[in-house]
Amino acid sequence: MYNKSLLVIAAFGCWASLSSCSKDKDPGTTDPPVTVGGYVVAIRDVGATKSTDYLLQTTAVSSGTLSVAGKGIEQTGNRSYIQAGKTIFSIGGSGTNQGSPSAVAYGLDASNKLVQKGNFTFDKYFDVLTAIDDNTIGGVQIPRTAAENRGAIFYTATASALTAQVKNSLAPLYKDDQVWPSGMRVRDGKAYVSYYLQNRTDLLTPNTDTAYVAIYTYPAFALEKVIKDVRTGPAGSSNSSSGLIKTENGDIYTVSSSGYTFSQRTKPAGILRIKNGETVFDPSYFFNLDEISNNRKIYFSQYLGNGLVLAEMGRFPTVGGQWAFEDVNLSAVIIDLNAKTIKDVTGGIPAHAGQGGIMLSVLVENGKAYLPVTSYTDGTYIWEIDIATATAKQAAKVDAKYVTGIFKL
Repeated sequence: MYNKSLLVIAAFGCWASLSSCSKDKDPGTTDPPVTVGGYVVAIRDVGATKSTDYLLQTTAVSSGTLSVAGKGIEQTGNRSYIQAGKTIFSIGGSGTNQGSPSAVAYGLDASNKLVQKGNFTFDKYFDVLTAIDDNTIGGVQIPRTAAENRGAIFYTATASALTAQVKNSLAPLYKDDQVWPSGMRVRDGKAYVSYYLQNRTDLLTPNTDTAYVAIYTYPAFALEKVIKDVRTGPAGSSNSSSGLIKTENGDIYTVSSSGYTFSQRTKPAGILRIKNGETVFDPSYFFNLDEISNNRKIYFSQYLGNGLVLAEMGRFPTVGGQWAFEDVNLSAVIIDLNAKTIKDVTGGIPAHAGQGGIMLSVLVENGKAYLPVTSYTDGTYIWEIDIATATAKQAAKVDAKYVTGIFKL
């Protein structure tokens, strides 16, 4: 298992610049209280008129109570978070309650205190986040308007600088549909980008019978080809970064819920594989999730290591026949990519909704996965899941609405 968290919390255009808990200080100038411990928790506190993000350093996530009252680093608006090596990136962008297009990088100093390591700015949005290596993150600015056509911007960045900003076209359009990437992974000098097609005007998704992956050169981001597979639908979901998984041996998997945030469902939910060293879908591998999921679909997922995936599954609302934008009554499962099995996590995790974003937020450490859950009656807790046995127990309580990231530095 990995002894680190690779987390992406993608709220729709969640972009802002950093500010401290003290309102009269400039963004990023106030250090948090000195804390012994390498855990950092991104907490979203929802108020009557707005929600506010904080980064809270703590000694443990397995017990106690986590509160941002008088502590933590306040963020201006709601942000997205990703970890690469020993650096946590807090990323903002354009839009309501989103601040400015900027990123701030954090790490621990010699006294084990969370401090700012650097920052950078970018054009408008930093979508489809991925950790490329221990120093570098990547992303795509997705064109939002017809005027922008397919003119995406591919980014790479380190803690102190935006290292690349490549303007290029996304995969070829189908009629007037917008190409919306849902995941990116890099291996062997190529960037693999999953995507789905969405009508620009009514936001419907009429083309859900095919999984698409565009393959680019890296780091030049020149489009080489698009591969397709009709055994399942498009990978990922609206405004997410979870359409692709890369395992330790270099294999890449697409994860298709075949419905979540799409306007129709035409193919079974499933998982496909692109084997290491290949640039085509593996014809010998298809994991048909519908056959064993008890009528549940994947809403959020994160790779744990050793071929195992933690996922939150639920049954799509059927009002109106198709639309399924509500992440409600979810349950936790562990999916084995090799054995093609789904195991329900036992131990009492209550039915719950998502964590205020589009991505799962999990820390993986020493054979345990730490999953934040906001129940309908008992508030927010972090649950400790034993990965080998798929059993859970209640861990730290969180005095806030959501946890949008758990990290270990």
